[in-house]
Amino acid sequence: MVDRHTEDEFFEDLAARIPLGEDVRIPGSLKDRIFSALIDRLDEQEFREQLITEVPDIAAPARLKSRIYSALVMAQAQSGPLLSLSKCETGGRALCVFEKLVEIAPVGQTLESINYCRICHARVVAERFENAPIYWPGCPYAGFQNH
Repeated sequence: MVDRHTEDEFFEDLAARIPLGEDVRIPGSLKDRIFSALIDRLDEQEFREQLITEVPDIAAPARLKSRIYSALVMAQAQSGPLLSLSKCETGGRALCVFEKLVEIAPVGQTLESINYCRICHARVVAERFENAPIYWPGCPYAGFQNH
């Protein structure tokens, strides 16, 4: 860690050289040095407390929650097959009406491991409207709505 007295002198000197009201281009190496100096001054616990007090306690928009969920499930599906619907239900996740139909239908494991939310209109509506009219029990997109 750099001596704070030296850093203070550096910042004061830098501030004295920059004319007020002018658009000044600061080199990337200088920006990195300034950023590093400021980060070194922050205690991690102090930073967390400051972040907690400055961030307003508001709910994330339903559209954002829906898009994040879609992206996470899509990334999960790309890494390999998803859990079967019956295993999801056994694990405590409620199934929507369409997933329940697939689960009780005589289909193989492969069809039970498909992400049916990708083809459901509830996903499309939830990603585009803040108060989407989705009321199906077990639908994750219905749960994201701020009703």
